[in-house]
Amino acid sequence: MPKPLIFNSSPLIYLTKVSLAHLFKEIPEEKFTTTGVFDEVVREGKRKGAPEALLVEGLFGEKIIRIRDPEDNEYLKFLKRVSAEAERQPLHEAEAEVLCVARDLNGIAITDDQIARSVARLLRIELHGTGYVLGRMFVTDKIGKDELIGKVREMRDEGWYVAPEDYLSIIEYLKKL
Repeated sequence: MPKPLIFNSSPLIYLTKVSLAHLFKEIPEEKFTTTGVFDEVVREGKRKGAPEALLVEGLFGEKIIRIRDPEDNEYLKFLKRVSAEAERQPLHEAEAEVLCVARDLNGIAITDDQIARSVARLLRIELHGTGYVLGRMFVTDKIGKDELIGKVREMRDEGWYVAPEDYLSIIEYLKKL
């Protein structure tokens, strides 16, 4: 059985901004996020007038993505402590929640946040970024490779930030699919 995907905010926002929201339903894995991410993307997005907020909200309404919160608040605190001590930077609440739920469900955290990625590696929580989701979209045969590569560039134009080496890795990964 495939591992569920647990989304942080940036992948949801930017994949939706470039008109890929419809492909979430094509990805066979169960998809979750947390209340904190939902609040950030949908509630705060709607308050700010972000057009993608309504599209992401629709994914929840159709139960394509479901909300699941951490089961263990002590582990949530532990994650934030590890981040503060090992990374010398705080892990945001929503990212910590995503990592907790990934651990709870033996799933895959989906985030591009460097601190969350580092903490996940330290604690052996499986994690991938937006590039992985793009690859999962590609294997549905609903979008071509060249179009996906164009969408990565479009996401950068929309303000999506990944380190330059990660950006190049994503492009190379997609070219090899």
